[in-house]
Amino acid sequence: MAEAPQGTISFLFTDIVGSTKLWERFPNIMGGVIARHDALMRATFEMRRGFVFKTVGDSFCVAFPTVNDAVLSALDLQRAIAAENWGEIGIMMVRMGIHTGTAEFRDGDYFGGTLNRAARIEAAAHGGQILLSQLCVELLSDETLDGLQFKSLGEHRLRNLERPEHLYQAVAEGLLVDFPPPRSMEVLPNNLPVQTTSFIGRVRELEEVRHLLEGTHLLTLVGTGGTGKTRVALETGAALINEFRDGVWLAELAPLTDPARIPEIVANTLGVREEPERPLQETLINFLKGKTILLILDNCEHLLPACATLVSEWLRASPNLKVLAASRHSFGISGETTYHVPPLKILDMRTNEFEGANMAERLSQYDAVKLFIERARAVNPSFSVTNENAPSVAEICTRLDGIPLAIELAAARVRLLSVDQIAARLDDRFRLLKGGNRDGLPHQQTLQALIDWSYDLLSETERILFRRLGVFVVGRTLEALEKVCAGEGVDEADVLDLLQQLMDKSLVAVEYDKRGQTRYTMIESVWQYAREKLEASGEGDTLRNRHMDYFLVLAEEIAPHFLENDQQEWLERFAEERFNFRAITEWAIRSGRIQDGLRLLPALARPVEVRGNIGLVRGYYQALLKHPDSEEPTLLRAHALDAAGRLAWVEDHYDDARKYYVEAIELFQKHEKPVDAALTTCFLAFLNRGDGNIDLAEKQFLQGIEADKKYNEPKLRAVALSGLGTVAQDRGDITGALELKEESLAIYRKLGDRWVIGYILWGVIRPAIASGKIDRAKQAMCEWAQIAQDLHNQWVLPYIMESFAAAALALKESDRAARFFGAAEAMRERYATQFSLAEKKEHEEFIAGLRAQLSEPKLKAAWMAGRDLSSTDALKEARANI
Repeated sequence: MAEAPQGTISFLFTDIVGSTKLWERFPNIMGGVIARHDALMRATFEMRRGFVFKTVGDSFCVAFPTVNDAVLSALDLQRAIAAENWGEIGIMMVRMGIHTGTAEFRDGDYFGGTLNRAARIEAAAHGGQILLSQLCVELLSDETLDGLQFKSLGEHRLRNLERPEHLYQAVAEGLLVDFPPPRSMEVLPNNLPVQTTSFIGRVRELEEVRHLLEGTHLLTLVGTGGTGKTRVALETGAALINEFRDGVWLAELAPLTDPARIPEIVANTLGVREEPERPLQETLINFLKGKTILLILDNCEHLLPACATLVSEWLRASPNLKVLAASRHSFGISGETTYHVPPLKILDMRTNEFEGANMAERLSQYDAVKLFIERARAVNPSFSVTNENAPSVAEICTRLDGIPLAIELAAARVRLLSVDQIAARLDDRFRLLKGGNRDGLPHQQTLQALIDWSYDLLSETERILFRRLGVFVVGRTLEALEKVCAGEGVDEADVLDLLQQLMDKSLVAVEYDKRGQTRYTMIESVWQYAREKLEASGEGDTLRNRHMDYFLVLAEEIAPHFLENDQQEWLERFAEERFNFRAITEWAIRSGRIQDGLRLLPALARPVEVRGNIGLVRGYYQALLKHPDSEEPTLLRAHALDAAGRLAWVEDHYDDARKYYVEAIELFQKHEKPVDAALTTCFLAFLNRGDGNIDLAEKQFLQGIEADKKYNEPKLRAVALSGLGTVAQDRGDITGALELKEESLAIYRKLGDRWVIGYILWGVIRPAIASGKIDRAKQAMCEWAQIAQDLHNQWVLPYIMESFAAAALALKESDRAARFFGAAEAMRERYATQFSLAEKKEHEEFIAGLRAQLSEPKLKAAWMAGRDLSSTDALKEARANI
């Protein structure tokens, strides 16, 4: 038997893919199959000096003295497994991952971060695939391995790991080559945030939470504020991401004050679009039916009754849904399992004596102390626990009850104070925690005391900036903080330094957006504390007005970019600030700043159309446009009406859209804005055409052409040409329709508006299919799908899928057409889209043609198979086969 390697070690982890299902299908023979698999594994490892230090089920954990041995062993195994006759089970697929590093060996096992990374690399692999870390490949760069190559798969975020890993695939004769992308966090459906700090301890808690979640559909993590409920939920979600086909999704409820908006937040998280004249909760229930999803609801305590009712309805409707909630209190409903997230493990100084020569070593084994040490070193790299300061460190962690947030706040003071000084200051600031009926205190009082302590240590200028940060929602940029928070006690030039001081005191954190720009965040409880201080200061309305002034200007500055070539980048900017934009819109309505609210509508209409929650915005524009202060027939109202019409149209509220457009046209004409009037008339013409009023629509489109001749406005000409192309096809002039659409498309390509280019491509697809130009139709469909993907839009996907189905039908690939129509129907339900009358008529014609090609049983079977496809899989299949 090989000896256990020491020092730098290469680890090979293996696992049989789908073994659970194999046991279910072949219970009588799997024992023998696994025995043959294990024997093959051990014989191969022995030849390459592999030390098997652990087996878990059918998984092997093996240590090698060199990466060469590990890689050659993996190659030998994959070839041997492929050559073996496994009998009734057919092909056996084993995934493998290799990583090199140092590890501690004791009691026959290895420990350390190297093993975690090796395990995550193996988990990212597919059956038959060998994945390696970049370090392994670098170590092999000087080796000569005949026929072996390494295919770069790029950097991937692996679950539970802070640092991404550049993965490589071993490519050699006898191995499978083509695999889907690694099963990393970027590929698997989820919206879990990247964690920028390490996760300390909680091994037992995570195991218990996972075990409980297996046996329940609603698991609520409860406990005192600051104990780390959210982090435990996120780590659990990341660990289970492979087990939920339809994803692991985090819905953050902290910003909500109105319980009625919970369905909106959850729908937005899941990509569900509100349906006209249908309660959003009902739409959500229909969406969740049949889905295998883990939904994490964070910060539920202030919305418990509503959460309890809604979650009960979701769970009754969806047998495969699991909800993991983080709340200071349980929901109190039938079927709920609760788990109290305990504080981090401490050496309780109140019940234990702490002395001896090895105090520092003993103390450092406790999770609370590990957290304190790591966070203290982040602000003071020279910090360490010694026998001299160990009693004070133990006292701090004990007196703070092992609460992670409290410990982090205390550790941040290590830059300014010794641990002895920190421990001494606890007497004044945490008297409630030290004595009296502590069990009777509300959970919030514990956290309140912690934040009070931190707040009391601030200078007056720090306090002013801190409370003003509460006016923002979610993230903040430095520019925004300087413009909104400066003045009356805070000099703009001092904001950055004050911000740094707040960061040092753990009241503010830093994160980076997708553009790599710095944003400043506050945990939810600290944010609420800051808002309360802001209200108590009497300057709440002043700050909300400043906040609105800043973001109103920002909205109008970035609005033109949403119509240009770089709109993808600016849509990301909108997404980063969407909660602040929402807050100022609500403030405009509450405070009576109606005219400013009207300015926001046209500025933000495009990003809301592409990315936003249109159902929520509908309530905003209805409130603004109905307000008495907005009734004056100004040009500002005209632009707001035009934007409202567009959003109502996109959301399939055709009557509202028509009403807004008609009034907008009248006001544009009143204010002598003929181009705006003509453009809006063309949009109204599309509504008329959708209702079957083709003659009226054609007349209005021709008016647009005449207006372009007079005013030379390319966008107006492009819109009118597109509309005339639609009318031409309605009248059977397929050739003319395609020519008009292509002409419109050419103009929009020069304008650079990719979002509208997608719409025009939709118009090209219909006549291209009708005229038998399937290649052109496919080209247009694929480009449209790419635009939707790049701009992170989902609600157009049903229309794209319907187009692929129509193309398959034209090619007489009836099975595929039925499959794609089924997928499109499922997408319409998922994203809450509806046909206009014209679209419905066209769809019915397609289905009639499909029934002429395919028997009803075959049509139904293919249709249902298509409905079972995810949106991603359906579009991937369509793009590959049309």
